[in-house]
Amino acid sequence: MTLRARLGVAALLVVGVLVGAGLLLPQTVRASAVAEVDRQLAASLPLAVALGSGGLPPASGVGERVPALPASSPFGQVYVARLGGASRVVIARPQAIALREPEVPSARVGTRQTSPAPVTVGSVKGAGSWRAVVLGEPSGGRVLVAVSLDSVDSTVQRMTTAVALAGLAVLLAMGLAGWWLLRLGLRPIAEVTAVADAIAVGDRTRRVRKGESGTEAAHLARAFNVMLDEQQAGEERLRQFVADASHELRTPVTAIGGFADLWRQGALEPDQINEVMRRIGQESTRMRGLVEDLMLLARLDEGQRDHPSPVDLTMIAADAVLDASATHPSRIITIEAPGPVVVPGVEDELRQVVANLVTNAVVHSGPSAQVCIRIERRDDVAIVSVIDDGAGMSAEHAARAFDRFWRLDAGRAGLGSGLGLSIVRGIVEAHAGEVTMISAPGAGTTVRVLLPLARPAGHAR
Repeated sequence: MTLRARLGVAALLVVGVLVGAGLLLPQTVRASAVAEVDRQLAASLPLAVALGSGGLPPASGVGERVPALPASSPFGQVYVARLGGASRVVIARPQAIALREPEVPSARVGTRQTSPAPVTVGSVKGAGSWRAVVLGEPSGGRVLVAVSLDSVDSTVQRMTTAVALAGLAVLLAMGLAGWWLLRLGLRPIAEVTAVADAIAVGDRTRRVRKGESGTEAAHLARAFNVMLDEQQAGEERLRQFVADASHELRTPVTAIGGFADLWRQGALEPDQINEVMRRIGQESTRMRGLVEDLMLLARLDEGQRDHPSPVDLTMIAADAVLDASATHPSRIITIEAPGPVVVPGVEDELRQVVANLVTNAVVHSGPSAQVCIRIERRDDVAIVSVIDDGAGMSAEHAARAFDRFWRLDAGRAGLGSGLGLSIVRGIVEAHAGEVTMISAPGAGTTVRVLLPLARPAGHAR
């Protein structure tokens, strides 16, 4: 069942309750008021019969004196008449009733000892109803005693009007609330559904309009749009990643294929075969390294991790300095460390982080730049900084340095695949750390890695 249908069913239930209450409440009030009138009538019967039997002179018109009665029986509201055949002699008439008279009940006639239950009758002249009984006299006559229900009818009428107005007010409030809910609640949901359907058929540009600020609908629209934007950005990154990977793999694959075609066509001289095989080996090594880097990035994206163990960053940095000095003997590469700095992690991955950072600094800082690896311990964080005093780069380039396949000079394809710093960021984030680059033209470059320190054994958070 849709939300709109649920709201309709709820509205019908509320209307049913209101109608039931509107019918039951006035009837209940009328029954209670009539019961009170019956008690007044019963209390007035003894004196009314005495009046009908000739105890007091009859009232000849409106406004004449009415005998004083006890407070428990307000006789000023009682009508008394002596009945004889088709005629009646009015003994007492309420002043507020004017010339109206009650009809004679068709119920049985009672006596002073066994008065019948009062019944509701109309008026002989005019409108209005009465509660009346007929009592018999020892002489054979009859006495009609009645009490007007004008006050009861007036009360019930006011009650019915109040209930009707209250019901209309509730229905109006429900209508406004339903309209407001449909406008702020269902319409954004319907729009989200429409946008989702449009995207499903290929229109990826559709977005949900922002709703009223501070509402759940606005939050839903914003979250839905953010989800679509992130999905589109992810797809674009994936397409760019595939295109860049294809571009990087195309060069070695083309070279290897070309050498194989030359050999197959017999275009190679015997003295060229060794050189061609060497080049094939170089290109295959390059391609293998690129594939391994891509597999490592995919594994990091999927969250696949080896079990961490304590790793000494100082020892890793010292090995990286030794390796870089061996491959670049003319460069000055130093290390600054306070002693062993141990972090939990995968040693091979952290070695690759430091090695990639040092290689990047040596290759891109310039032939005369000095490189320093600084290891620090600050609170519960280990800091690895790789610093060079080379040419540096702009803040815009530094912000993109960790993007996959990004190079400062896209035309210099021989300087790596553009995945080294991407691998660094992936490994560092997998170790619950963060990496940043600080650089400026002419001021060198600093790449800082923050990793959580290993906690002592038995230490509780």
